[in-house]
Amino acid sequence: MPSPEEIRAVVTRYLEAMSAGDKEGYVALFAPDATIEDPVGTDVHRGHDEIRAFWDMVHTLSSSITLMPTGPARVAGREVAFPMQAISDVGGSKVVVDIIDVFALDDEGRITSMRAFWDPAEMRPYEG
Repeated sequence: MPSPEEIRAVVTRYLEAMSAGDKEGYVALFAPDATIEDPVGTDVHRGHDEIRAFWDMVHTLSSSITLMPTGPARVAGREVAFPMQAISDVGGSKVVVDIIDVFALDDEGRITSMRAFWDPAEMRPYEG
């Protein structure tokens, strides 16, 4: 089982990969049969091919995305929850939304489930 420090390192790599536009680095963080539900309540994406398609869809909507942690990652067993902001460039305007992500990880420290809690209606202009 990964240690809390190893789990927090996965969170850091996740934030870095998305922010750097590193698609393959992002996908490599997930187990082969992992799921993404982003935001919660939408269709679940399963496996590396669907995770790549999810990445492509997100990056079609936004020319750049920066994920900024807004508080500490909370580890419990093999799961972690962490707050962040996603700052996106959409149509030449920067917008921001607050998100809480929850990951479950396997014994190798790969993400098996990612659930993102956020509401598109809460997107607002970025003033930073």
